[in-house]
Amino acid sequence: MTELKLPSLGEGIEKGTIISISVKVGDTIATEQTLMEVETDKVVVEVPADAAGTVTEILVNTGDEIAEGTPILKLSSDETAEKEQKPVAISAEEEAAVRTLIKDSKVENKTLPKVAQKPLVSNTLKLPSLGEGIEKGMVISIQVKSGDTVVAEQTLMEVETDKVVVEVPSDVSGTIEEVLVAIGEEIGEGTPIIKLKSAESTQQGEDEKLEVVPPKAIRTEDPIPVKNQANTTEATPTNSTNKKGKFRASPLARKMAREIGIDITMVTLSNGRSRISVNDVKEYSKALNTNRTKNGTPSVEFDLPDFSKWGSIHKEHMSSIAQATSKNMTITWSQVPHAWLQEKVDITDLEAKRQEHKHQIKAKGGALTITSILVKVLAKALEEFPVFNTSLDTDANEIIYKDYIHIGVAVDSDRGLMVPIIRDADQKGILEISQDLVSLSQSVKEKKIKPEELQGGTFTISNLGGIGTSAIFPLVNHPQTAILGVAASQTEAVWRDGNFEPRLRMPLTIGFDHRIINGADAARFLKYVKTLLEDWFLWNL
Repeated sequence: MTELKLPSLGEGIEKGTIISISVKVGDTIATEQTLMEVETDKVVVEVPADAAGTVTEILVNTGDEIAEGTPILKLSSDETAEKEQKPVAISAEEEAAVRTLIKDSKVENKTLPKVAQKPLVSNTLKLPSLGEGIEKGMVISIQVKSGDTVVAEQTLMEVETDKVVVEVPSDVSGTIEEVLVAIGEEIGEGTPIIKLKSAESTQQGEDEKLEVVPPKAIRTEDPIPVKNQANTTEATPTNSTNKKGKFRASPLARKMAREIGIDITMVTLSNGRSRISVNDVKEYSKALNTNRTKNGTPSVEFDLPDFSKWGSIHKEHMSSIAQATSKNMTITWSQVPHAWLQEKVDITDLEAKRQEHKHQIKAKGGALTITSILVKVLAKALEEFPVFNTSLDTDANEIIYKDYIHIGVAVDSDRGLMVPIIRDADQKGILEISQDLVSLSQSVKEKKIKPEELQGGTFTISNLGGIGTSAIFPLVNHPQTAILGVAASQTEAVWRDGNFEPRLRMPLTIGFDHRIINGADAARFLKYVKTLLEDWFLWNL
């Protein structure tokens, strides 16, 4: 008989309240299986079993306040449980059926062609890769339900990542048994999403032939198991070590790792221990934070006050894209020493030319906007000033110059800010750039933008002129080194040739990484952009 006691609930935590008990008397449990949940003043702790066996007595109740070392339940070992199990009486008809089964089981192993039998199998479909660098997404729609018949490649659900909405197709045809996720749930690659019964299998490398194995011989003196026998639970060991490189970790360690955003597979075991503990997770987290602080990323966070003390509040969950934007802006602000320069550009003549030619461009599927013109002008400027088309590798102390020019254009959408990329802008004319912008903007609005259409940018334009703002100070889109902000154009009185004339002037702001680009270079770059915009002839050479 084994008596299990409450383990440590964590550093500085003396006691907790039992909020749920997951087992009952008679249950067979495995090592590491969760027995109960204990709520402390900080976290909810899952209490694992230190040993395997059958539960003979539960020593605590839901609502009890308990401390480390409190006895919580008693177990009999598997060996004891087998000795205590009594044979189950069966009828003569059941005994005859068993003997027939024994007789039929005496069959030699043989191989049958796969086509000879196609039994329905239950497949568990898992979330495939959502794209390079995308770890997780949120389920925003589910298009099937239990009992539905689906065909291979049919869309099962839509998952919104921090970049795009991904349609998840079925790997095989069959009938839906169970939908394993719900709308609003955040899932990652490999998460089981659907159970489906099919004549096909989703397993890779399946043998071309099926092996028929006879059932094990049953001794007539052994008791015959009865289905649905009371107080019998099949226990599946968790976190067990095996030859495939899996690891062991306590439920509390796993929970803490999830809550603080630690990849538990990267945590190092303490000397002499066989599984990852809470302290291992803490030490790994401390090491990470120390390293981040050394690299210039602050690890200090502050708790918010309870705003409801001063009045009514309501909350709204951030979308995946908003969360990704927040994360990227935090990294950018903490990693990049920003500097900005401003200039006003006289676009009176340029605007006249744009109005003159915009209908021709529109007839060919494009839109001759100030943004499309800026893409072309900036492509020329980046050729002239390649340091604005770089990234900084702080570990190697190297500046990475890109031999391609892919310009990102910030687009406002109902799901947050997105930056589709105009690839090889230096090799395209105004018409092609205008067509690309129309196509990409439409894809963003229809939520059909592809991950690859948002990756690889070398410079970004953020144009808020259409909203009417008078100035903008944009943050560099890390790991890029510069960004151009554009505000609304206004007609102003300008002194020209001895007279004041009404001229249309557009405010521009260049934001840049001051570690790589100095103020003089930024001034020359902005001056060059101004010159090209004010002289239509120059950038059409």
